[in-house]
Amino acid sequence: MTGDAAGPLRLALIGLAALSIAGSAVELATLRHWNGAVQLIPWAVAGVLAVLTAVLAARPGGGAVRVVRGGALLAILASGFGVVRHVVANYDTAPLDRVVGPRWESMSEPHRWWEAASGGVGPAPTLAAGVLAQAALCLLAATIRHPAIPRGGAGTAG
Repeated sequence: MTGDAAGPLRLALIGLAALSIAGSAVELATLRHWNGAVQLIPWAVAGVLAVLTAVLAARPGGGAVRVVRGGALLAILASGFGVVRHVVANYDTAPLDRVVGPRWESMSEPHRWWEAASGGVGPAPTLAAGVLAQAALCLLAATIRHPAIPRGGAGTAG
């Protein structure tokens, strides 16, 4: 990254992504998050992000940087899917909750969704899935003005 003034920040973002991915993998393992195909999605996303992190750390060419960007965007979408799945799971189990369950029917629909999303009810950690999006955002940020992507000229983006 000769002449890349943003090099140290780029490396810090790559390191933060790596730590986020590793932390997510540890949490997924401790929660035994592997029951069924849907629960394997974050494992696949974490694996893809780990590979993309390694590619970006290896000082890639422009094509690889573009692949990192595309993969990171897909990881953000998958992470959003996970957040939604967690909120819906909490919403679906809310009537069984000993505290919220008895008053669930009398609550407004927005209040129900707020309780499901904010952790007021249900077992699923709603923001846990968002950590992989954070890692992907770090990778995206690390590609901004990446030296492997030429700036200026027609048809180039950097």
